Amino acid sequence: MRVLVATHKEPKLAKLRELLAPLGWQLEPIGNYAGLLPNPDAPGEDLTERVPVVATHLAKLSGLPTLLDESCFEYTRAGQRVFFSLQFGPGDSEEERRAKLLQKLRGLPPQERMTRFMTVLTLAYPQGKTETYVGETQGVLLHKPKGEGGVGYDTLFFVLEAGKTLAEMSPAERERFSPWERAVRRLLGHHIIDHLHPTVELPPQGSSATLELAPGAARPSSRPSPMRLLVATNNPGKYRELREGLAPLGWELASLLDYTFKMPPEEGATFEDNAMLKAAFACRQTGLLTLADDSGLEVDALEGEPGVYSARFGGRKSDLERNIYLLERLKGVPADKRTARFVAVLAVAHPQGFMQLFRGVTEGLILEAPRGENGFGYDPLFFVPEAGKTFAEMSMEEKARHSHRGKALAELIEAYKDGFRIPEASSSE
Repeated sequence: MRVLVATHKEPKLAKLRELLAPLGWQLEPIGNYAGLLPNPDAPGEDLTERVPVVATHLAKLSGLPTLLDESCFEYTRAGQRVFFSLQFGPGDSEEERRAKLLQKLRGLPPQERMTRFMTVLTLAYPQGKTETYVGETQGVLLHKPKGEGGVGYDTLFFVLEAGKTLAEMSPAERERFSPWERAVRRLLGHHIIDHLHPTVELPPQGSSATLELAPGAARPSSRPSPMRLLVATNNPGKYRELREGLAPLGWELASLLDYTFKMPPEEGATFEDNAMLKAAFACRQTGLLTLADDSGLEVDALEGEPGVYSARFGGRKSDLERNIYLLERLKGVPADKRTARFVAVLAVAHPQGFMQLFRGVTEGLILEAPRGENGFGYDPLFFVPEAGKTFAEMSMEEKARHSHRGKALAELIEAYKDGFRIPEASSSE
């Protein structure tokens, strides 16, 4: 597909080509289409309204699907949402734009400098259809610059997840926390997943769902036969549990270590989103039946945190640091209010063009101190009342019976033990 990219910035175009390469799109710069003008009737400050309108205008003028993005800071002042565009005006230097922002924020206490750094990215089609993706990073605008790297406002924006400004990060770190990259990767994930036509509802707790076959896709045989499965995880603990759990099927397992491609970041809003994105991406890269897992811890006293951010909770880098941070966040919370659950979603993507999801949930409590030496992640803090011990105190066999991942694996094995047949209700025929 030919796509017009509404930017004159060659580095941005080059990065888009790199990130969207799996889609096979032909990206063309707007400089090739002289005379395209912004829509004079576009809404004002709210990017979620303005960007789709301008992108649609450009798509209709060019006759091509058009990608347009814009970024801004959003914060609240005197109870009103305030947007500060990151677009540099004619003649404005980076220093002048930073000075203007600092002037707007002068005298505001830290709690009123809490800011959402957001990018709105729209793919608009000439027929009028639009797809809009929002990437965001939460942070605080500082009262003076900090750090030497980056561009624009990077020295002023302190990222809460990372505990540093964008200017203090390495280029790789900045990419990971960039709202622009998050928006682009959400577009990528949507179109990779859409390639497999997931059209049915996601599974409720402790169940599974089969996503509809792509039109014209060949049905897999229901006859039992050895299969080669790619397990798409870089987490050694997860890989070990999945390998043990899949043993009854007798499948040949491949790992990501056998391949050189880089998996996309987990930018989905749910465990299902992330599992589907990873499975679909790796399946498309390798042509293999692919299993991907997304899982995490939901703590009721933290309103469901860390959830999909469990592996990077609080910007901490190690399991120990994340456990310490969790205990700090729950300091003073009584035992009966420390309820939590582990959730696991397994996605199996088939090269023939469909996907199946399996979900498992285990309820428990967060202890005030770790117990046990086994497992990984939050296992030493997660107490399972029905077992009378933490995940870290269990043997691998015990954990397989009680864990969220073990429950999801049990659903998967049940579906595949006699070979796999797509339920007629899910067929597109």
